[in-house]
Parts: sequence; C-alpha cells; structure tokens
Amino acid sequence: MVKRMKLWVVGAFLLAIGGTVVASNMAFKFVPNWNEGGTNKTHSLSLPLINNYVNSKDLFDDINASGCSASSVTRVNTNGTAQNYIGIGSGFAFNKQEGLLIKVNGAGCTSLVVVGSHDPSFVYTFALGGSAQYLTSIPYHTTAANAKDAYDSISSCNLVSRINRNQTRTNFIGIGSGFPVVIGDAYFIKVTTPGTTWTPPHY
Repeated sequence: MVKRMKLWVVGAFLLAIGGTVVASNMAFKFVPNWNEGGTNKTHSLSLPLINNYVNSKDLFDDINASGCSASSVTRVNTNGTAQNYIGIGSGFAFNKQEGLLIKVNGAGCTSLVVVGSHDPSFVYTFALGGSAQYLTSIPYHTTAANAKDAYDSISSCNLVSRINRNQTRTNFIGIGSGFPVVIGDAYFIKVTTPGTTWTPPHY
C-alpha cells in the first residue's frame, strides 16, 4: 500500500451524512495529490463507501470549491464506454464500490478534502464476468500492498488494472507481485464468474 497523499484515519468517528449522524469505527479524511493537470492527464479516485457525494455534480463542485479547477468526473461502464460530467446539469448518481476518473485543469491540486467512512456490512458484487470491467473503489485502509494482493483476494479474478496519467493501462494477470496499490486510487477489475462477490480485506 503506497501513500502519495494525506490520509487521516479517525476511530469512533461521528459523520454527518444527509442529516443523519452515522457512527463508524473507521472514518477518513483524505487529500488527493493530483499533481498533474490538463485534459490529457487522468487521475483515478476511490471514494469511501459512506460519503457526502450523491452525484458527479457534488464532487465536481467540491473540487472547484476547494480551490482546484475540475475538468471532468467520469464513470467507466462495464463495457468500456464512459459517462463524462463537465459541469452541466446534475450528472450521474454514484454507486457504492465504483471508482471514478478525474481530470483537473491545473497542476498541483492538493486542496480537495474527501471525508467519509467505511461500511463493513457492504459486499462488493461483480454481476458480469468475461470482458466486463469494473472500475472499483478500494478502501483507504486496505491491506493490499500490490496488485497481487487484491487479485488473490477476489475469487475468479483474472485482471487488476491501473490507469496511468497518460490514460494507458498497466495490467496484472496473476504473474509476479504487480504494481503497488496506492491509497485513494481506483482499479479496474475483471472476473470470470458472473455474480462474484468480494469483501475487501482491510485493517
């Protein structure tokens, strides 16, 4: 598990979400380090399973309010197509477990603060197998140090993939230890068996 951004972990934390106070024994305050800007630079983002964002507009606006300049918030569908939000309308609603792709206009975006907590009762589900790909949010307190750790913890997994800043991919298919898992990044996952479930190991 690699850290290239600030992450605070708080025990016995009370988090206000949608007017409700949710008690959690593992809550987070996370500051991404998006040090490369421009529309040709892509950053992946994992959100905590419990967070303050309902849709892509909420996150886009929060990025701008932090002093950074958002270019787009993107969902990647299981068939590889994308839904891009660029600041018009309310955008798409977020689903638990999905990761996102972020682009910012300027370099050195280190002022966004993502607050949330883990949901220990939530089980990840990969409904489709084969060629379907899931851009997946990884818990901030994951025990996975590298792609192999994540791969081995998911039954029927046949791919863990990282999207790089230049939008190329680095793939792990079970050989070696693979690339480091970075806190706050999201990763593409493929499984062979439809309906595969996963409870990510964490501290």
